[in-house]
Amino acid sequence: MELQTLKVNTRGGQGKGPARRTRQAGEVPAVIYGDKQDAVAIVIDLKTFDRVIHGAMGEHAIVQLEVADKPEISGPALIKEVQHDPVKAKILHADFMRIRLDERLETVVSVVLVGRAKGVIDGGVIDHQLHEIEIECLALDVPLHIEIDVSPLAIGDSIHVSDVTPPSGVSFVTDAARTIVAVHAPRVEVVAAPAEGEELKEPEKIGEEKKDEVKEEKEEKKEKK
Repeated sequence: MELQTLKVNTRGGQGKGPARRTRQAGEVPAVIYGDKQDAVAIVIDLKTFDRVIHGAMGEHAIVQLEVADKPEISGPALIKEVQHDPVKAKILHADFMRIRLDERLETVVSVVLVGRAKGVIDGGVIDHQLHEIEIECLALDVPLHIEIDVSPLAIGDSIHVSDVTPPSGVSFVTDAARTIVAVHAPRVEVVAAPAEGEELKEPEKIGEEKKDEVKEEKEEKKEKK
């Protein structure tokens, strides 16, 4: 895997005020930390960063940070966390963790289902329970995703983490007993049959009931006269 380059700049202001002004300027406030070095506050172009996190590796992409105004701190980094506004879903902040290309790291990759399960063809319902798997490997060995063929799954079948063979150089950190995907039988709504000797009551017709009430009122008025 080849690292994509992400150009950034350092930022001086700290706190909510400077961060808000950074976002208003079309940039994302972020921080780089790890590898026994001091944390450094940076800013990233919003559009560029948005393309990165919506790429194949998503919000856990590994990139080559190129710090324009401080090249000595440039290097490979893992996007550790992206904070979004809970209402508007806008990007608020990002955390980058420095990594070494010769050391194994832990990250998460998405699970992609391929094929159409036999159980679905037979009327079952597929249940994709685990959308990401935590893995450990060298940075350049991180796969874009873990692909799982669900074609053989019949109704009642499931695939667990332990059933999947990881790519070469990759090991799974996620609990092996976790279910990734399953195929369930369709739900059937059972209507209770009436008890012996009990007749089904017809639903009341509101319109007819109203007519009867009006008729009774008229008859009462005639009797009073």
